This record gives sequence, C-alpha cells and structure tokens, in this order.
Amino acid sequence: MRQPGQQDAPDQFFSLSLDLLCIAGFDGYFKHLNPTWQKTLGFSHEELLSKPYLAFVHPEDRASTIAEAHKLSTGMVTITFQNRYLCKNGSYKWLSWNATPLRDQHLIYATARDITERKRREKRLVAQYAVTRVLAEAATMEEATPNILQAVCESVEWELGLIWKVDRQPNLLRCIEMWHEPPVDVAEFKAVSKVMTFPPGIGLPGRVWASREPVWIPDVIQDDNFPRVPIAASTGLHGAFGFPILFGGEVTGVIEFFSREIREPDDDLLKMMGALGSQIGQFLARKQGEQERERLIRELQDALASIKTLRGLLPICASCKKIRDDKGYWNQLEEYVSARSEAAFTHGICTECARRLHPDWDEN
Repeated sequence: MRQPGQQDAPDQFFSLSLDLLCIAGFDGYFKHLNPTWQKTLGFSHEELLSKPYLAFVHPEDRASTIAEAHKLSTGMVTITFQNRYLCKNGSYKWLSWNATPLRDQHLIYATARDITERKRREKRLVAQYAVTRVLAEAATMEEATPNILQAVCESVEWELGLIWKVDRQPNLLRCIEMWHEPPVDVAEFKAVSKVMTFPPGIGLPGRVWASREPVWIPDVIQDDNFPRVPIAASTGLHGAFGFPILFGGEVTGVIEFFSREIREPDDDLLKMMGALGSQIGQFLARKQGEQERERLIRELQDALASIKTLRGLLPICASCKKIRDDKGYWNQLEEYVSARSEAAFTHGICTECARRLHPDWDEN
C-alpha cells in the first residue's frame, strides 16, 4: 500500500526526468508537465497550461508543428521533429520531440530534449567554414565584405550585419558595408547607422573598439550604452554581438550582428568570431596592399604611356632636312619632333654654320 506522499514509479520518473515530459490534448493545450519545463523555459506550470502550446512555438515553426501533430490523428504511432520554444526571457530554445498518441484517452504523450547547445555548435562550425571559404574565394575587399556578413547571418541565423572601419584622422568608426535577410525591413536602422559615427567606448561598435574584445548584448533595447535604441525598437531588433577586426595588434574595424530575437550570450560563438576577426583583418590588409600595388602599377603604366618615343626609320630630305610623316607630308624638323615627343626647342647657331654664313666670324 502506498504511503502518504509516496509516488508511484511512473509518477516519480515523470517528476525526476531530465527530459521535458508532457501530456497534451488534441485540443492544443498541455494537460500535465514535469518540473523540467519550468527549469528549461522559465515559465511557471500555470503559465504553460494556460495557453495553447502553439503560443510558445516560434512563429516560423508553427506550420510544421501543426503538420506533425496532424500525423498523429491519421494513425501514425510516433512522430519525431524539432522546433523552437519560447523562454520566459524572450529567447528561444531548440527542442527535439518524440510524440505518441494515447487514442483511447484522446491525449498525446510526448518527450522533448533541449538541443540548443548542439544546434549552436553546428551553426558555429557552419559559420567558420562559410567565412573561411569567402576569404579564400574573394578577389577584392569590395567583394569580400558583404559576403562575410551574409555568410555569418545565414549560418548562425542573425538578420542584420554591419562592418565599421576605423577612420584614424578623426578617430571614429564609420559604417562601410551592410547586409540583411531580404524579408527583414531594417531600412531605417541601416539609414541611421550609415550616417552615424562612434568614438571608442560609445555604442556597440565603440565598446568593441575600446575593449579589443567581442561584446554580446542579449537585448539592445535594455542596454544603457546603445545610442540607436529608438531605431532598434521601431525596427524590432533585440539581440546583438560584435567583434573587432584586428591586424598587427591594432583594431582596424568592427563587425556587428543583430537579431529580432533576444539572444542569450554564446561564449563559444564569441571566441570563434574573435579568432575570425584576426583572420579577416589579415585578409583585408593583404587585399588593401594588393590594391595599392595595382594602383601604383596603373599610374606607372599611364605615365609611361604618356611619354612619346620616336622609333624606326625617319625619311629626311637630304637638302632641306624636312621629315616626311606617315601621311606623306613633309614637316619641319621642329614640328615633327614636337608633335611626337615631350621635347621643346630653342634656337642657336653652331660654329661651322656661323663661319659659313659669316666669313668674318673668327675675326670678331
């Protein structure tokens, strides 16, 4: 006989399991949840039971979640799928599900496991590979910078990326490149960022510059040192992180990324991006050097092309010493040479001609 306060083995397993266990109805509401739900998402037991479970599913995952749940009503024994669930602080966690219908009770029994960290590791590797590939394939800085932003945004699922360059003369950061996911409307935020500058220590770019370290902001709306708060709020941007572009120990620029979700700090992602910042800095410095060499070569080639050189046989009249051009016209020596070189002429008289023209030359 069970003693007061003693739980049956199934109930004890349900309470102590590290996985998220639940019983849900086909009406779309949770009926019973184990304590792991509150530990994982932060919502109380009552909050989770008071709303349809789809209310906690990421908007982009709701259609697929409904489609998976529908399979249970068509006779499938078990379904397995993944989706993102809302946390109390506004962030999302990835859950991996296994669900089985209890048809005689019109209920669904499901287990879920938090796979957020695994997803993060996968995305970090994809981001690292994507940026490395961009640096290997890009021919110019202009080609590389937007592709770097796109590669990171797409691989770690951030909506907006900006690159800031250090302007040494006024000692300010200026935005030189942006990229965002096409469906996301961030035109106002981009326009403001394009005309803003940041000194060391001010705003996310300035803080990264001053610290020379990556910086993470879970929600820029709640940050005391983020001058673009009004525009971020109206645009719907929340999570942000930035890291320095380093070359020779100096910060040459800053890259920052934004998400429409609140994002909890990912220290491993920051470390990886910090390392990529040095790699990007070396690439940009190398490409800048290559472009400078190409510019000097072009200037030298232009200078050489402007120097006119006389070559080949020149037809000269044996009597008057005029020169025939390639059109058959005879030109005075001065006219011909001046038109084909940088030479200028002044006139004098040699000694032989002077004696021939002036017999008394030596007497004078």
